Amino acid sequence: MYLFVLIKFLYSFIMRIILLIIFLILSFSITAYGWEKVPVPDYVDKKVKSPWNFFEDFEKQKEGKLKLKKLTINDKGAGLKPFKIKKDFDGNKYLEVTVKHGWNNDPYKKKGKETERAEFQTKQKRTLNKEIWIGFKTRLPKDFTHIDDRVLFFQFKNQHEPMKRSPLVGIRFYENGNVLDVGGDTGGNAGKSWNQEESDMHGIRAKYKKKDYNWFAFKTKNRGEKTTKNNFKLTPNTSFKITNKGEWSTYKIGVFNTKSENGFVKIFKDNKPIFNYEGITYDWKGNYTGSYIRIGIYRDSGKRIGVEYPDQSIHFDDFIVVSDKKTLDNNLD
Repeated sequence: MYLFVLIKFLYSFIMRIILLIIFLILSFSITAYGWEKVPVPDYVDKKVKSPWNFFEDFEKQKEGKLKLKKLTINDKGAGLKPFKIKKDFDGNKYLEVTVKHGWNNDPYKKKGKETERAEFQTKQKRTLNKEIWIGFKTRLPKDFTHIDDRVLFFQFKNQHEPMKRSPLVGIRFYENGNVLDVGGDTGGNAGKSWNQEESDMHGIRAKYKKKDYNWFAFKTKNRGEKTTKNNFKLTPNTSFKITNKGEWSTYKIGVFNTKSENGFVKIFKDNKPIFNYEGITYDWKGNYTGSYIRIGIYRDSGKRIGVEYPDQSIHFDDFIVVSDKKTLDNNLD
């Protein structure tokens, strides 16, 4: 009788310990990682839904170094050093991404072609004939220093092996931050470096220039045409407000990645449309391995011209990828 009672007590005690361990493991996972799955609404055609549906607001991350789970980094040697979780005075947590001279240079780049990067990304997925809606908030710190070179801070890229071409969608600064360049390549020979013929055939771009408190469109490039200064059909709004340093802005990007004419690339800044391309978005020759969505910093190194560019940090928050714009709007102000 006593033996039976003892066994029953030990069994109950062990089960409580097991349940406590499970609870602690789950609690740690929730605390360490803020990645959350976003349900796909019933009205979305499951055949074209995005392969990623998640929201990362960094609130459940601990201050300091970034912890990864469902997302990765484009690591060229610096590891997680460029990525830090920080907190504003109001308690909001965000991701600070920093690039420094010589950090994360692609080892396959030749001398004179050096780059520096710190990019946070989705895991690679196949996206052909899929509709993807991406959103994030970004902020340039008040002490941010622009450079007279390319500084890319977002890209949706169709990856090939090898890959020597631009993303389908990139958002970049040029000319000491006085030019904002959006767009990329809809196709071409992935293993062949940039050339004018393929750029004319496949490139889609819009360039905005600063004037007073606004960005004004001054050049566009549609698929199948050369760059022009007077054809602005890709720019629904030929001007929009500049966001001051120290203030958050919101970007929303829609992509339908397809070989058919019903593809599109749409870009909104603070809910104002700034780019609207409709047509073929995937016309590549090469071994397609999947697609990435990347936020962070990717710049040409000052080593190319014998100078050392200053450190640059950009803040990011509320990184979300879903299957339709309504869901994106409902989750991102």
